[in-house]
Amino acid sequence: MIDKSAIGRLQAHDWVPYLVTGAVIAILWCWYMVGLGQDGLSKIDEFFTYDRSLGFARNMDWLTVYSQNEPSLKKPPLQYWMTAAMIEMGLSHMLALHLPSMLFTLGTLVATALLARVMIPDHPWLMLPAVLLVSSSKNFWSHATSAMLDSGAMFFSTLGVVAMLAAFERPKLWPWFGVTVVLAGMQKSPTPLAFLALALLTLFLTQRWQDRPIGEIWKNRAFLWTMAACLLLAFLWPLFQYARFGFGAEFQGSVRTEMLDRFAPSVSDRSLKKLSEIILGNAPGLRLAGLIGLCALPFALDRPRLLATSGIAVFFFLAMWMASGSIYDRYTLLILPMLMVGAAAGIMLISKRLWVRVLLLAVLCFSEEGPLKRTAAYSDPSTTEQFGIDLQDLLEPMQSAVQPGETLVVCGFDNRKRLPLGAASVYASPNQPFVYMRHPDLRGYLDRFGYTSGALRGVCRAKELALFADDLTGVEHKRVEGTKFVYWTATGLVQE
Repeated sequence: MIDKSAIGRLQAHDWVPYLVTGAVIAILWCWYMVGLGQDGLSKIDEFFTYDRSLGFARNMDWLTVYSQNEPSLKKPPLQYWMTAAMIEMGLSHMLALHLPSMLFTLGTLVATALLARVMIPDHPWLMLPAVLLVSSSKNFWSHATSAMLDSGAMFFSTLGVVAMLAAFERPKLWPWFGVTVVLAGMQKSPTPLAFLALALLTLFLTQRWQDRPIGEIWKNRAFLWTMAACLLLAFLWPLFQYARFGFGAEFQGSVRTEMLDRFAPSVSDRSLKKLSEIILGNAPGLRLAGLIGLCALPFALDRPRLLATSGIAVFFFLAMWMASGSIYDRYTLLILPMLMVGAAAGIMLISKRLWVRVLLLAVLCFSEEGPLKRTAAYSDPSTTEQFGIDLQDLLEPMQSAVQPGETLVVCGFDNRKRLPLGAASVYASPNQPFVYMRHPDLRGYLDRFGYTSGALRGVCRAKELALFADDLTGVEHKRVEGTKFVYWTATGLVQE
């Protein structure tokens, strides 16, 4: 019978697994640090990070996130603060944008090893394959070397699961779980709190198989005090903003639109094929092995409390499948380390022969081209490749071209290849709001912007301009050489 006290087994006398795993983590991190930031930004949302990080100094206010020079509640400030501070310290903008994600990635690799130790405490060598499997994910390194917020969210979510499992065994550790909730809430969203809810729901549904009463968890005083603090501090940032500006203040985004509405359940237009795509994504071998291993572990090791992690994964995928708002494959990074611990454990359970385990590990790792990849294996096309011109070269001329009294308009109709809103703010209009069109309803956008009359100046694809050119007077345009874009001006709107 395996000792069910996971934390009590962490006092290992053999430090070789720790040293080897630590050395591998260091090698992997150094490999991907080479040339970090030299390729610039390529993902649309990276430009939001750039814009919001610059907003603190632009607006001389470090206590509010500004997006397009307006207060925003779309995302909290932790990573933006990190990038802004690095820029203020003299780091190049591109390095400052990418380095926080890599620091969070280093933490995630360590947290993955910790998760393996807490989940399967009798097998310290399981840390190594868990780290190698996580590192084999292209999606993992694509975001690790980007300016996106997902690596930080993954780090705090993984730490949250580690702290949760540890606190199941030693309740006095619950305050540490609370710390992960607060930090996750300041990075992107308080995901550990949602994971705890899914874990407790799973344990409640499977209580007939549990070896200890579930009530001992939520009746514990440390748990209750921690939850009370978490419910307040998880949303500390938006509460602080409303207290600062007034509860009637208007912000870009809100907790409701960014979290609640996005994941409100809906079964319309869903199919089993869509569910399969969400679960397997672009790494079917790794994810399927992880999910199977995660579900088998509680029974194979006679540790029914591990059903909590199985439930987190299953309910997470179901929530993604049923979400009524826009969801993205990158969200699955939140449970990737947990899945890879499951995959590593699954390999261990399949065979006791070392050569079989090594072979299976190699097959899974190299199904994603292995832990050490060439840049082309995980990076996105540059903006020059996507748009035919570097975005800074395309948009920066608009800064000097816009005249007093003119309203700047930027088109972004094509959802997949639209001009990034953040890039337009950074390069074209760093000091004032502008009109960003997602649809060819120029009059509607201008009304919401507060436009009444005056000249207009913009940058759009030629086919985008053609969709609303009839609403303009005195239109002139100039094609941007080598691209599909045009710079245009107009004296105003056609009177209705």
